Amino acid sequence: MGARYLKGHRHRSIPIEPVESRRMTRGNLFAYLGRSRSVMARPSLSRPSSFPAPGPPAVPMESCPIAATLGTLGRKWALTILRDIAFFPDASFSLILRNNPGLRQRTLSLRLKQLAGEELVEKSPPLDGQRRRTYRLTSKGLQVWPILAALVQYGVQNHADIVFADGQPRNIEDVFPTSTALMLGRFASSPLRRDRPDPQRG
Repeated sequence: MGARYLKGHRHRSIPIEPVESRRMTRGNLFAYLGRSRSVMARPSLSRPSSFPAPGPPAVPMESCPIAATLGTLGRKWALTILRDIAFFPDASFSLILRNNPGLRQRTLSLRLKQLAGEELVEKSPPLDGQRRRTYRLTSKGLQVWPILAALVQYGVQNHADIVFADGQPRNIEDVFPTSTALMLGRFASSPLRRDRPDPQRG
């Protein structure tokens, strides 16, 4: 299929690549970037770019990890549900509903089931014979904390007029001075697989 041209431009006709060559799905983007370091080579410029970039991944990827994560955390209400369970340990079903106006009981039940299926949340053991449903993060769910912390930092810096009564931007350390170790940590890298040798042990 030959190239098509966009007509009507006042200077020249602009060639348009076929749709097939321009299609870059979220699944093959990182695979494309990871095939060769030459793919990510910087273009020849008269001066170096002032914008930092991580460059190509050192390990080839079959799919974009950001898109894969958003497959779970990108569902509507998922992050605010995780927010409530993270900031209010043993959060009840009713508390989550109150904190999320517009969230329906049926949708909350579905999202909790999905998050439990991803092993991010679990039901808390009953306390003092109480029968109400409460939830907490699992060990895997604790890896969500740095994501929540990044959103908090962005919000208190860039949406201070909405977040604070005085409208003054702040840093996360100012808002949660005793909790930054929990919220930031070492950015909660995935646990070491048992079938993979520990690099610290040689």
